[in-house]
Amino acid sequence: MIRQESKVLVEEHEYDDSVAEFLRTSPDFFERNPELLMELSLPHHERGAISLVERRLALHREQYGELRERFDEIVEIAHHNDQLGDLLHEFSIGLMSASSLAQVFNYTEKMLIESMACEISRLMLYRNSVVEVCAGDLPDFVRLVDSDFGRAVNGLHNRRPVYCGYATRDRRRHFFADTELDVQSLAVLRLNGGGQDFGYLAIGSQEKTRFAPHKGTDFLLRFGSLLSARLAVFYD
Repeated sequence: MIRQESKVLVEEHEYDDSVAEFLRTSPDFFERNPELLMELSLPHHERGAISLVERRLALHREQYGELRERFDEIVEIAHHNDQLGDLLHEFSIGLMSASSLAQVFNYTEKMLIESMACEISRLMLYRNSVVEVCAGDLPDFVRLVDSDFGRAVNGLHNRRPVYCGYATRDRRRHFFADTELDVQSLAVLRLNGGGQDFGYLAIGSQEKTRFAPHKGTDFLLRFGSLLSARLAVFYD
């Protein structure tokens, strides 16, 4: 009995293969026999038996819906990238228009607050003769530091100029010791050029996920590069 059932299953499988091969080699079969499309039915777990035409239409709708979702995601990403590109363009023009170091930082702070919705930021700027002369006109978010500060935070940038991560006690102490804001995550941009370091720009957030380690850093990298290029003239 078992042997007979096995034989039947083998024969059915071979028959299925023959039918499938015939349909593959005869793509116009249903065009020549359209009445079969309405006679054939497929089991459907939600609607019972449906015709082959209905089943194909349902599959096409599902595929269309998936493609539409992917397309909408691509459009949204492209739109977001355009906005970031416009912001960087605006930032570069503002930096070039600044006639003093104080204006550079005033404009940078304005961009951080108004265009990037940053909750708190600190620019730790290395001292030199030019910076010392301008120190009285620098905005409050700028702090003048010595080389000891760079050695203390250098571990953040062993391999990358932009660090994103959670705000540990040491990191809050280095960059946001003078605030009561509950900083949970931060991004730190290393500012340098021509083999010389100018300092660090730290951006903090009360949201733990805003600058989480897995976040992309391309935009911040370009933002820091523009600021570094403008600072270079004050460190010749």
